[in-house]
Amino acid sequence: MRIAVELAHTRRIARLAALAVVCIVVSAASLHAQRRTTAKRSSLPDTTALNARCTEGKSEPCAALAYMFFTGKPMQADTARAVSFLEKSCRAGGSRACGQTAWLLRQGRGVAPDTAKAFALYGIGCNAGDAKSCTSLGFLYESGIATTRDAAQAATYYDRGCAAGDAQGCTNLAGLSEAGQTMGTDAARASSLLSRACAKDVAAACTNLGANYEAGRGVSVNPRRAVSLYTSACEDGVLEACVNLGTLTAEGRGTRRDPARAVRLFTQACDGNVAAGCVNLAIAHNRGMGLARDSSQAQALFAKACSLGDTAVCARPRAGTRQ
Repeated sequence: MRIAVELAHTRRIARLAALAVVCIVVSAASLHAQRRTTAKRSSLPDTTALNARCTEGKSEPCAALAYMFFTGKPMQADTARAVSFLEKSCRAGGSRACGQTAWLLRQGRGVAPDTAKAFALYGIGCNAGDAKSCTSLGFLYESGIATTRDAAQAATYYDRGCAAGDAQGCTNLAGLSEAGQTMGTDAARASSLLSRACAKDVAAACTNLGANYEAGRGVSVNPRRAVSLYTSACEDGVLEACVNLGTLTAEGRGTRRDPARAVRLFTQACDGNVAAGCVNLAIAHNRGMGLARDSSQAQALFAKACSLGDTAVCARPRAGTRQ
């Protein structure tokens, strides 16, 4: 089972509100540095001087003021003003601030939503070297948000983000490669990209790489490797990985057969509203696999899977197939 994503990209990587993933609201590199510096001072920061330097076109003072308005220290919190200073930081050359501002505009945090302006700011940030802005711009092109849907452009920007060090860009580019939306289906390239992203702890990439090892897409079939990748991703909270791990555990592929553990994994996913977890848990109840047979509980679980979007189960509430 591959991970479904925002905006109905089926059988693709769980970008899960991708823009929130690829753009952090507050920059750990620039804004938090100002906080640490401020904490060491015995007196409050000279906001007048920061304002003056920001007005002169200096990026870091603008970012520092944005952080202060976000946190309400030392002045009163004001998200709208924080966004304004972030945009000034962006215009002054702070590439990461561009992505942060764009994300806030996409979400309507402290300002009216403005996807067109967000699109432009992602472009500025990407061209200035912010990898996450490149990935986010790719997502807008792939989704057709604020621009015409264009898989080739999406791939270009994902590639730029990936090359600049953003693992999510590698993950998203792998999805396009596997789907044949770039230059034909390229499972080997996709697996290579997923491996890079997984090595940087992108749990969704580890999940999809595990699926490739399970099915032999772009890599040799290796259930043990799949189990290892699913385990890591499941522990990181990717419930779809828990479903996949549960399936292999129930079948004894790549690991010791353990129906009871499989049931626990399916239950974890179903409790987290993953339809496939509910379907597999229902099948376990129907078969008495790892627990007592209970057809009424199975029917209730099929109904839940239906409500979560598994239309095949809706038509046959007492039947189910492995996802």
